[in-house]
Amino acid sequence: MSVGCTVHDFLYVGALNVYVDQELLKVLEAWRCRACGAVLAGERPMGPISSTEGLRGVINGDEERWLAVARRGAGSLPPDVILVRARRGQEISVEAIDEEDSRLLVRDDWSVVRASDGSPPKTVAVYDLLSQLKGYIDLSTWPPKAFTLQRRSAVEGDLKPL
Repeated sequence: MSVGCTVHDFLYVGALNVYVDQELLKVLEAWRCRACGAVLAGERPMGPISSTEGLRGVINGDEERWLAVARRGAGSLPPDVILVRARRGQEISVEAIDEEDSRLLVRDDWSVVRASDGSPPKTVAVYDLLSQLKGYIDLSTWPPKAFTLQRRSAVEGDLKPL
């Protein structure tokens, strides 16, 4: 695919539904440009919204990805999933309970570790948005239950957080 479309022609790729038990919290969506492969992602709350509300932006090329970051809830803080635009080697800030440091480092395999000590976060799970589409994440348990209808190769194996 070529890089550098002047006008994108987006095709809907799919959605990732985010639940707590049977309550639908939000929908994460993605579109891919037919000409250059750029990815547009959106985070849609429930209820009436405009056609552009919740859209986060376009990623061109393989240097960046949209990550779905699940955050564990506790007390008055409900569990949630947010979209984060990330690059390998980048520090991202994700507020989560029981994490001393909100800074996470994106590794070469797109997984994340705490920036301060390199250990995996306890209350954050990260998924590559494009590989999770046509599925759901249920935040009623920790780690979250994740399911997708996309085909997996034998190498990819079961769906697991990055």
